Amino acid sequence: MAIDYRDTIQLIEAVERSTPPASFLLDTFFPRVPAVAPTAKIEVQYRKSARRLAPFIVRGAKGVDMKRNQVESTTYKPPMMGPRRVLDPDIIAERGFGEGIYSTKTPAERAADMQAADLVELQNDIINRKNKMAAEILTTGKCNIIGYADDGEKELIDSVDYGFDQILHPATKWDQANATIFSDIKGMSEQIQQGAGQIPTTMVIGKNVFDYMLNNDEIMKWMAVPSRDNLGMFSFAPRITSPQVTRVGLIQALNLEVYTYGETYMDDDGQYKPFIGDNDVVIGITGRGRQLHGAVTLVNEAGNGYDTFVAPYVPYYIGDKGDQTVALAMYSRCILAPECVNDWAVIKAKE
Repeated sequence: MAIDYRDTIQLIEAVERSTPPASFLLDTFFPRVPAVAPTAKIEVQYRKSARRLAPFIVRGAKGVDMKRNQVESTTYKPPMMGPRRVLDPDIIAERGFGEGIYSTKTPAERAADMQAADLVELQNDIINRKNKMAAEILTTGKCNIIGYADDGEKELIDSVDYGFDQILHPATKWDQANATIFSDIKGMSEQIQQGAGQIPTTMVIGKNVFDYMLNNDEIMKWMAVPSRDNLGMFSFAPRITSPQVTRVGLIQALNLEVYTYGETYMDDDGQYKPFIGDNDVVIGITGRGRQLHGAVTLVNEAGNGYDTFVAPYVPYYIGDKGDQTVALAMYSRCILAPECVNDWAVIKAKE
């Protein structure tokens, strides 16, 4: 059945049936997607763990009151993301990409094909932005929301800060042969265990870090010992698991799977940059972060009121008879939130 691109509900259903692209940082550290809030404002909760000991009491005592672990809770209106694509008569009058030279497609059919492709690409753009938010939160503990006005000017809308402080700046940078790389990793892994009460199982490194590990005197000394006698500390066997992601190996002594993540994005200035810095290391507990969505309110098709859509991705058709263009936009209100701020740690291998 053909999709009516003027019907937002049909467009939402089409997006929900589609399979979103893989996004490594989101899928690994922020995979949980709770139900969309029915309002634009949502409650954001996160916590810092504290592992206390139960007190002893004397016979007949009632018990000792214990402090609850601190939970930070705030009502927040996630920023709106709104990429869009415009079609005009000149675009649909020409053959599209991959279309045969003797194509019999009508401009209307060509427009429908282009808008179907736009629907997928606009959702991908939003997911890329979420992945960028994940990268910022994982490496800095906060995320700056910089928005665009209609005149193209950028301004800082908000800065979401989770009070993250588990960042290590090694005394000896990792590009030095005598760096204490294993000790640095072990120390941050133990810090996560102490704070979150769970063992981190994943380490994501920038593209330069694996070379630092291979050139490290301490690691190479252990690797040179026969495997049954080297304490089973390291097992390096690089293998590409997906585009831009390589499983480097396993640090058995810490139960850490090590991955390099080389994916890049085009920033707002047209420059390609890595999601994870070339010299950054992220160690973390996987599967606990959340993607929190708020409802999206838009002008209705009749143009005389508003409709509210409770969905993570809201496609929206815009027709302008004045300049004879139609546009397909995709709106989403989303913020990423960790389960616990102690779930991950960062090492700045070289600065």
